[in-house]
Amino acid sequence: MAHRSSEVVTELEQEILAGTLSPGERLPSEEKLCERFNVSRTVIREAIQQLRGRGLLRTLKGSGSYIADPSLETLGSALETYSVLTPDTSFLDLIDLRILIESECAKLAATHAGEKVINEMKATLDEMENARGDRETFSRTDIAFHLAVAKGSKNSLYATILAGLERRCIDYANVNRGSEDWYSGVIDRHRAILSAIVDGDPEAASDAMHRHLVLSRRHYVDKQDGA
Repeated sequence: MAHRSSEVVTELEQEILAGTLSPGERLPSEEKLCERFNVSRTVIREAIQQLRGRGLLRTLKGSGSYIADPSLETLGSALETYSVLTPDTSFLDLIDLRILIESECAKLAATHAGEKVINEMKATLDEMENARGDRETFSRTDIAFHLAVAKGSKNSLYATILAGLERRCIDYANVNRGSEDWYSGVIDRHRAILSAIVDGDPEAASDAMHRHLVLSRRHYVDKQDGA
């Protein structure tokens, strides 16, 4: 069944991306799709679920499935689905994506972030200080700081991408916690990022974010190798 549903997904996806099926257009009924592809309803439902997970379809209860309108919300939902389902063996790819995007976010935030977002970063950093030793709370506030930096970049696409990765990033941060010295190091590196943003120094902010995430990645790799 998985093979047949993949074939249906591939063909419908190609039609959506080619514009043969337009945003807002209703997908043919399950019955018609069954006839077209000569498969069971189970196969069609599995294909629809996959397309919905990719952000290409939206389903309205009692009405059917429609081609999704292009939107940042759709992109965020698709990224969240992808990141949650990504196997641990390829998770480092997502970390590398974060390094690229967040270094640029910090650079832009140094120029574009207003006092409101900067105060949000400061408050989040204070929460990190108070959460020392509390792994789950520290992880949530850690990622909240990164999301605030993305917001400060004023680039809605970057912010949407990182928000879509939030759940998996929190899991990553939670797994990546270490000793008391590790908490101190993480906080110090976040303070360096914030300081550069407050000073309006784009290159220093980018370098501080890049250094932080690279060290975090290295720590993660070391923990996995030692597991």
